[in-house]
Amino acid sequence: MEYWIWLSGLRGIGPIAQKKLLEYFKTPNRIYESSEEELVTVPGIGSSLAQSICEARSLDGAFSVLEELNQKKMKVLAYDDPLYPDLAKEWPEAPVVLYYMGTIRKSCVGQGIVGSRRCSAYGKQVAVEAAGYLAQKDIPVISGLAKGIDGYAHTACLKAGGYTIAFLGNGLDVYYPREHRELQASIIENGAVVSMYLPGTKPRPEHFPKRNGLISSWSRKLLVAEAANKSGALITAQLAKTLGREIFVPPHEIYRVSGQGTNQLLKNGATLYLKPEQLDCRDFLKEQFLSETNETTGPVANSRSKRKQNRTERKLTADEAKIQAVLISSEKNIQQIEALTGISQVCLIERLSIMELEGVVALSSCGCYKFLDC
Repeated sequence: MEYWIWLSGLRGIGPIAQKKLLEYFKTPNRIYESSEEELVTVPGIGSSLAQSICEARSLDGAFSVLEELNQKKMKVLAYDDPLYPDLAKEWPEAPVVLYYMGTIRKSCVGQGIVGSRRCSAYGKQVAVEAAGYLAQKDIPVISGLAKGIDGYAHTACLKAGGYTIAFLGNGLDVYYPREHRELQASIIENGAVVSMYLPGTKPRPEHFPKRNGLISSWSRKLLVAEAANKSGALITAQLAKTLGREIFVPPHEIYRVSGQGTNQLLKNGATLYLKPEQLDCRDFLKEQFLSETNETTGPVANSRSKRKQNRTERKLTADEAKIQAVLISSEKNIQQIEALTGISQVCLIERLSIMELEGVVALSSCGCYKFLDC
């Protein structure tokens, strides 16, 4: 497992490049042992990256991480683990390593339920009813442990005796929000809390689009119970749409601010949600279980194929064109992009997430975005 942790922590090598290396060398052990001459033969790995990989050839950091994980009773889910869902690997940015507490069960792909932190009684009712129904049908409830809709969905699922997975935008030992400390403990006992971030990692704005990508990729369908115009749930919905997931949205009053975002989703083609039965996916889960028992062409190759399918030839928006212009010359972090484009970080996170999924830009391990010449 130390080789997987070493691979995931390589500076300047993101999930897409990591999977290119895995496709070529098959295992992280082989990547670790490869020479600079061998590494440069991998598409997209130039001499500077190859040299950087060779210079990082030490497992001391990985062993330290494993020791900390063991002390804190945290586990590692590697990309080649049979418990890592094939459906989740359709996301180009699917991490090669995830950390978790609790239990990842064999059929863990479920239905996502997300929404605003400041939700109305109506939005809460939609989430609670849907989560309770899924729990009774033994369908996992996937969400993000945030205040509001996320918290209500997890809680309702647990109360109904169901299985739920919470994805975090911080380390597993960092409680965010603090009010959900007990809820997080309950999820660990009856499901799993999962993060792509090392223990001790604090929540940061740039972490949550990745967290949203995990929610979307681990969900067969996504219910946006309620969302205002600037809700983070809309980013999750956009990511889910890019991955080809069906998005369900209940109708909201046109004059209520808390539902303006969800009504806009309906206008843009989301499926009208009227009853929990629309979220039933047991036939799909049965097919998934059967497919996992058969031979495949390989998860890394399938993921790359999906990435090509997900690329779009659409024209960039005005904001995306500005982002592209400042990244062509050199990679930059989100603060630098904000300063150069005048686009707020909230909007940047949304645009960059979409551009990243479409293969226009990539996020490096040091937190900088770079333009990809596709």
